[in-house]
Amino acid sequence: MSNLEGVAQRALTPLILDEPGTIAHEDQAAIATWVHKTALTAVLLSSKEQRENGYGLSPSEYKALYERRELMQPLDFSQFWIGRFRGVEGFSAVRVTPLTVRLPSFPEPPLPQGYAMTIVLGSLLLHGVRFTTPGLQADTTTGMGMPQFWPSETSVQWPAGQTFTESSLISIASGGTLHATGGEVPIQPWSHAAHLPQSEFENGTVKVPALCRKHDIHYPVALLQEAKQGRSYAFMTSCACSAYLIHTDSDRVRFRGAGEPEGIAAMYADIAGEEFVVEDQIGEFVCKRLLA
Repeated sequence: MSNLEGVAQRALTPLILDEPGTIAHEDQAAIATWVHKTALTAVLLSSKEQRENGYGLSPSEYKALYERRELMQPLDFSQFWIGRFRGVEGFSAVRVTPLTVRLPSFPEPPLPQGYAMTIVLGSLLLHGVRFTTPGLQADTTTGMGMPQFWPSETSVQWPAGQTFTESSLISIASGGTLHATGGEVPIQPWSHAAHLPQSEFENGTVKVPALCRKHDIHYPVALLQEAKQGRSYAFMTSCACSAYLIHTDSDRVRFRGAGEPEGIAAMYADIAGEEFVVEDQIGEFVCKRLLA
């Protein structure tokens, strides 16, 4: 796989540094394969417990990609786009989200039928989708004006299309912007992976399952009451596995970021809004009122 790294380093380094450039046609297959390989490798960093609980991809995906190493092409029924990211300096992330192809009037399938891949490195955002179920592949678009570089027949100019921030990154990384070009078949995140169980009240606070599904986080009821009045807030919190950036909304809380405390603190500091301190049973709780 070292050839992939060489092509990716040469072609993508200027874009990571926010220097306008071109993805040459002859490099596009290798870069798409590099994105695919990097995303699959990131999944392997999940814990053994997470994989035993169903998180991850079939070993057949890894085997199939390895068998194509001489071709330096991603797996069939995949598409890749390139975009620009403007957020916290030095930010990087890799996310893989299972997807389903929801046929009208049919229940959600018990297993996902594809997955979205998203990589952010500096100013560069790379996004892809791969369908894994025969007969359930769809030609898709992101709806964000992002240039598609695989499959493609021409060179691709960068930057182009919508510029992403931390907030809009969550939407695309969850597969929420993907649409079948015909518009008849909805493509959605697999709910088992994308939606956490409902929150509940506990000792005068709101208890929410953390993304790790092993711990809970708590926030003041006052923020829930504010959200129901249309006033949303952002706050930092953590469990034993990760630190989180969370936004409240009228009907839910949204995990906007997860990772090391330093990175989450930088994302929180970058949010525009007045800061408040809420006192409740668990002590002082710091949050920011989000601008409308």
